[in-house]
Amino acid sequence: MKLDIIVPHYREPWSVCRYLFDTIAVQRGVLFENIRVILVNDGPEEALTDDLFEGYPFAVEVFTKTHGGVSAARNAGLDASDADYVMFCDCDDGFLNNYALHLVFSAMQEGFDLCMANFVEETWDRDGNPKLINHSEDLTFMHGKVYRREFLTENGIRFDPDMTVHEDGYFNMLAYSVLQSMDGKMKKIATPLYVWCWNNQSVVRTDREDFVLKTYSDVMKARVGLCRDLKERGLEEFYKASVCMTVLNSYYDFQKTRYHLPKNQKYLREAEKAFRGFWLEFWKTFNGMTNASIAEVAVTAREKAVKNGMLMEQETLKDFLKRMGKA
Repeated sequence: MKLDIIVPHYREPWSVCRYLFDTIAVQRGVLFENIRVILVNDGPEEALTDDLFEGYPFAVEVFTKTHGGVSAARNAGLDASDADYVMFCDCDDGFLNNYALHLVFSAMQEGFDLCMANFVEETWDRDGNPKLINHSEDLTFMHGKVYRREFLTENGIRFDPDMTVHEDGYFNMLAYSVLQSMDGKMKKIATPLYVWCWNNQSVVRTDREDFVLKTYSDVMKARVGLCRDLKERGLEEFYKASVCMTVLNSYYDFQKTRYHLPKNQKYLREAEKAFRGFWLEFWKTFNGMTNASIAEVAVTAREKAVKNGMLMEQETLKDFLKRMGKA
């Protein structure tokens, strides 16, 4: 069994990227001839070159392409792969322990279409002490996911090159929905394998709630793309579920007290405008669902919203949707 680790790179210095390659090099219980890193330089500026990888016990294949964003870079890496399985890693992250890939290869021997392993997020508490947050069964990020390559290629599952923000969720939810529809094989690994490293330059990490609000048009682009794709594939059950979850997640997002602070009024208006575009396209689908099916999704959506800082609803769902343009 062969594993290709696809790594997009854009201007990050080698001093930042080296950690990922070093954590691969210390893996135990694996045969390095079965591991290849496909590094895709997304533009020639400050590209990483072959000589940096001399001495590593695994193969590194370097591609340099015209700048097109992270999604296009990952697609290029996927096109270059001929391995049995692939995983996508960010060049400023790494593997958490020396047996991470041993667990991946063990799962590969059993076979799966999608493997979802726990990962940890490196962050800091208010006193400046480092801490790790465990993420389990998370489809928002690429971290800790491994895919059977032919499952992706045979089902046309790719990154949307027009998405450079929130593209992970689109890709993972599409893969998960297709997997469920075809009764494919999914594997879960409870041991955290991957570490999402802290980056002081990342607005996603330093103020995630404000980042989501400020990039809500990109959030909606990803959700519109997913719903359209599921509908075109004829996956009616998953299409309706995706529409419903998008409506309810957005509703609860806009109930967060933080979003209504004076400093965020401009971003809130832009976010609601972006959602309105989604709603005007999919409102008939949502209104055609039963109250019971909507209520079932609402439980999960509200629990997530409360966890993320929603204290109470400032308006009813009915009033919110009426304000968006359709009763």
